[in-house]
Amino acid sequence: MADTEPTASTPDDEQNENSLADFFFQVIDIAPGTARTLLPDLLDTIRLNLGMEVGFLSRFDNGRRIFECVSDDGEHSMIRVGDSDPLEDSYCHGVVQGHIPNFIHNAQEHEAVKDFAATRELGVGAHISVPIQMQEGDIYGTLCCFSTQPNESLDERDVSFMSVIADLVGAILQREIAHLNTIEDKRQGLDDMIQSGAMQSVWQPIVNTETGQVISVEALTRFNTRPYRPPNEWFDEAAEVGCHTTLERNALIKGLAILAHLPAGTFVSCNLSGQALLDLEIQDFLQDRKLDRIVLEITEHDIIADYESLLETLTPLRKAGMMLAIDDFGAGYASFRHIVGLDPDIVKIDMSLVREIDSNATAQSIVRALCAFAEENQRHLVAEGVETEQEMQTLRSLGVTRVQGYLLHKPMGRDDLMQVLRPH
Repeated sequence: MADTEPTASTPDDEQNENSLADFFFQVIDIAPGTARTLLPDLLDTIRLNLGMEVGFLSRFDNGRRIFECVSDDGEHSMIRVGDSDPLEDSYCHGVVQGHIPNFIHNAQEHEAVKDFAATRELGVGAHISVPIQMQEGDIYGTLCCFSTQPNESLDERDVSFMSVIADLVGAILQREIAHLNTIEDKRQGLDDMIQSGAMQSVWQPIVNTETGQVISVEALTRFNTRPYRPPNEWFDEAAEVGCHTTLERNALIKGLAILAHLPAGTFVSCNLSGQALLDLEIQDFLQDRKLDRIVLEITEHDIIADYESLLETLTPLRKAGMMLAIDDFGAGYASFRHIVGLDPDIVKIDMSLVREIDSNATAQSIVRALCAFAEENQRHLVAEGVETEQEMQTLRSLGVTRVQGYLLHKPMGRDDLMQVLRPH
């Protein structure tokens, strides 16, 4: 890079050029929020191309220079990520201010830096640095490389090379900062929504069709906001920004509040992901409730990476009387694994199997087999989304007597629910 005369390519040169090309292609397609993970590889590539011992990316913050990313050859591990020092005493500050040139062949002999503490303490020989400028014109920090040995070959071509990379790094950082700002805005929006009281619970009765009795109610979350957004969008956004457990905790608290108003022997079901159940605040909250009247529903769509940890959390809750349900059975591929891994008390049949089951022989066969499983293992079945009399009668003929759906009751607020539960 520093030679002005054409030279034959070496295998190392070709490898470094390929590494840099690979990096550019990776940046094009990488998802927001993850581009920063490419910086260590990029810094390695820069350092190797320039033949330097140490490379780093620094950020300027409140008069400090903070080392955000560091690359070294393994023998000169002088700087660690997270280290910082006064900005005014650094090469970086001098380069940005124009007091120190972008490249120095031998810092030990250069008038501008030979008396710097860093020159003495780190034994800086060759040094090259360029500023990282953001779109608004602000200086983020610098991209730097140095070695303990002098290097007379450094020249403006190397500075140009570093400047091109610094522009790329600036674009990466700009994108990551914008992504983080978006995340923060969404988190704030979720918090504002919760604080405003827009998040509320409604309850849908689950009926025993043999007796006509409401045996349980399922708590469902609604969001009274303008413009309207369906619940799944709020929960998806919360998961995207790392607030899913917070939203689930609030939904659980609001959903279980109905317990104080339910007749004796009536249960309340609440949806909760396996991940949220591992949250200590949620565990503490549940332990203080009347667990023998609570059904916890784990959705079929919920990905459970560690059944053992989840079972360890569930065991004391279930021993205290809480029942476990697998929700949305038949909506995807995880149902059987959840049943085997969690041994639920209740399996809720998804509406995709219930819809027009009276004319769907395949769905009838699946439900018939599920009824045999439930009877053999002393488990309960609940059919979701029942909307026609024909569906309900077919389900009863197959052995499913616990149902919920618009045919019987829509989700409703507390006052309407009390009217339904009032003895007639």
